[in-house]
Amino acid sequence: MRIFVTRGSGGLDNLRLEEVPAPGPIGPGQIRVAMRAASLNYRDLLWMRGEFGPPGPDGLIPCSDGAGEVIETSPGTNRFKAGDRVALIFNPDWIGGPFPLTAGGMGRGSLMLPGTMQDEIVLHEGEAVHIPDHLSYAEAAAFPCAGVTAWNALTEARPLLPGMTVVTQGGGGVSLFALQFAKLFGARVIMTSSSPERCQRLKAMGADAVIDYRADPDWHLRVKELTGGVGADLTLDIGGAETVDRSLAATRVGGRLALIGLISGWPNAASALFASGVDITPIKVGSRDDYENINRAVAFHGLRPHISASFCFEELPDALTELKASRHLGKIVLTF
Repeated sequence: MRIFVTRGSGGLDNLRLEEVPAPGPIGPGQIRVAMRAASLNYRDLLWMRGEFGPPGPDGLIPCSDGAGEVIETSPGTNRFKAGDRVALIFNPDWIGGPFPLTAGGMGRGSLMLPGTMQDEIVLHEGEAVHIPDHLSYAEAAAFPCAGVTAWNALTEARPLLPGMTVVTQGGGGVSLFALQFAKLFGARVIMTSSSPERCQRLKAMGADAVIDYRADPDWHLRVKELTGGVGADLTLDIGGAETVDRSLAATRVGGRLALIGLISGWPNAASALFASGVDITPIKVGSRDDYENINRAVAFHGLRPHISASFCFEELPDALTELKASRHLGKIVLTF
């Protein structure tokens, strides 16, 4: 079967397409999945660049998100049967309850777990969920990291109620999912983006207001204006080090700041965090139970993710180049 793998010092220059034997016989409780689609997240680039350490001797198979068809089950499995369409969960150790401190918390496509860029995967049946009937494999592959992250950012710490204001940044997968989910809850959504053209596209996708952060770098002041001087009830920080201070300033006293992304690096702790009166919630994607809750809502509303670009399996390097360029609005997917 085919795999993509990066070896040695890691990095995109060391990414190779290889032929390897398919996984061996499945064990108790396991299923074999023929992968049909995957999607990209910014964290995939960080792992491939070696920012969390170089690949081990077996290399790193990239990408955390994927969907496929069950083609074999072991005796005694009861969640799936051959022919079922499934998506893999991000953290195979987190079924429900509090976040577990295990290797699975780093997700697939990390030094701890091989990713989804391979033709077949053998896994425990508890590590997958059924795909809503109306979604294609490519659409389903968009949800495991970005979709679950966005849902938990909106709902994990406290309920998101109609009429509340949510702020999110850019046009990546988490932000677009947050827009879609927040509108389901009846919330107002303010987004930031990098050009008038992108701002118009985000408004056409349903954003109530969009701020061009290049033209208006103090965008947190504009959020305050749009909320009558109060600030947002919830702000999703995607950017990390270069955006967290403005995200904090855009949030009302008693509101919540969800820390999600590291696009510009790790944010530094600051006295402002403690003086702001804002609740800080780091988001660690979510559990299988969370994912299944999302799928019920997605199926009921017929919701589909925003797909920005689609590539074939062999075009992973081109897809990663597109991700690095930050031209996308929504998810970049690969079909197998």
